[in-house]
Amino acid sequence: MRRIGVVGAGTMGTGIAQVAAQAKFDVLLYDVDPAALTRALRRVEADLERHVARGRLTREEAAEAVARITTTTALGDFARAEFVIEAAPEELELKRGLFERLDRLCRTEVVLATNTSSLSVTQIGALAGRPERVVGMHFFNPVPAMRLVEVVAGDASGEAALQAAEELARALGKEPVRVKDTPGFIVNRVARPYSGEALRLLGEQVATVAQIDRIARLACGFRMGPFELMDLVGLDINFAVHRSVFEQYFGEPRFRPHPLQERMVKAGRLGRKTGVGWYCYEDGTTVGGPEPARYAAAPTPRVPEVNRVAVLGDPDLADLTASAGYRLVDCCADADLIVLAGPELLEGRQPDPRVVVLVEASTRSTTEMAGRMVNPARLVGYGGIPRVSRRQLVEVAPGLRTDPSATDLAVRFFHSLGRDTEVVADGPGLVAARLLACLVNEAAFALQEGVATAAGIDAAMRLGVNYPKGPLEWADEIGPDRVLAVLEGLQQQTGEERYRAAPYLRKRVQAGLGMRA
Repeated sequence: MRRIGVVGAGTMGTGIAQVAAQAKFDVLLYDVDPAALTRALRRVEADLERHVARGRLTREEAAEAVARITTTTALGDFARAEFVIEAAPEELELKRGLFERLDRLCRTEVVLATNTSSLSVTQIGALAGRPERVVGMHFFNPVPAMRLVEVVAGDASGEAALQAAEELARALGKEPVRVKDTPGFIVNRVARPYSGEALRLLGEQVATVAQIDRIARLACGFRMGPFELMDLVGLDINFAVHRSVFEQYFGEPRFRPHPLQERMVKAGRLGRKTGVGWYCYEDGTTVGGPEPARYAAAPTPRVPEVNRVAVLGDPDLADLTASAGYRLVDCCADADLIVLAGPELLEGRQPDPRVVVLVEASTRSTTEMAGRMVNPARLVGYGGIPRVSRRQLVEVAPGLRTDPSATDLAVRFFHSLGRDTEVVADGPGLVAARLLACLVNEAAFALQEGVATAAGIDAAMRLGVNYPKGPLEWADEIGPDRVLAVLEGLQQQTGEERYRAAPYLRKRVQAGLGMRA
């Protein structure tokens, strides 16, 4: 196979044509608009010129790649193609019509692939006389840079066609992941909670936009916070995908869009492309974005009024505490500060009412846990999912009755451990654990429904949206039982169906198994 046809000279079609030409395939690029074809070739030339300037390509290699692309406004020319990838606008009837024509024009052995990101491959190929040769090949933008291709099996897609699509993806330097034909496939479905839950955190005033983005970056390791990412993609596109997935799942509460999205779109605050979204942009630079870590590089000295610290349930945090110059003690009665890695460790303990107690608050609110204390004013919640030792920033969550002096001591204590802090409103999951638990839960639903394998889901999220870990890998690192506890805490407090745990997640916890075993 040496000759590939690409239908559509928009952003995605141009990117696909470029990577195919760079992989030494002859490319036939089609569009009804000759001007679009001219613009496409100019974009390819400009992008390859940037590669030459950076030393990634020679000028001869760039010229050869451009020369391999032939443009046409006649779909009949695809009779010469050996594999066809359609990248037309996301309109079902337009794509169905194209596949009906391509089925007649192309040779019987030619695979017809659609680059749809939100439509059903089965529906797109329904009018083709040989639907067994119709598959999905969902590339990600920008195509030259993104390694993932979701290879989507429609209901009628043949195994030979799917294997051919996977082989072509590898030949283009991409990593294919086999996916069942379901709304959103893997990435556009499993990624929904990242922005969806961030919007709910903002709407509930748990934290500000910059705080949520900073926590996502420094506590979870994401390259971009959810609001930064919405601004980059475009709030109109983000809102449209949320609505599409929500409607295709017949109003499933997990995918419900948030009113803030619609408000921003109607106000024309679409992100970087309009110069204002969740942030403002001047000359491509974000104004008021999340700040980098401060205390990770320069921890403060030990808190003067704290010498002896009891750390229970988290050996890594105990080691951090000792390294910062505190004396570790085993008995809470001897401590100036008590740190408990979970609410269950409060059972049977009544510390000195004057001592500040820090409790990991991802599964229960600080206010609820304070009801077990003689002096609830001295209890402060903190975020420990992921573990404090594995993050640069810790959320601090005072309860409704927490004294400000206790919150201040908690902040200074974590700074002395080399951890930044953000003080957020009280509630199960705080920010980091809430984002991660919802991502894990959606991945568990997808796994349960056979959308892809566990390895495929994790690979798709790492490669398609640059997550630092796959959601199921995260689940096994955190512990599926703790993820389940976060979801149950959220559902108990909010009463919302959107936090119901995937039955598959619950079963794995009951069996004592990880999500990837």
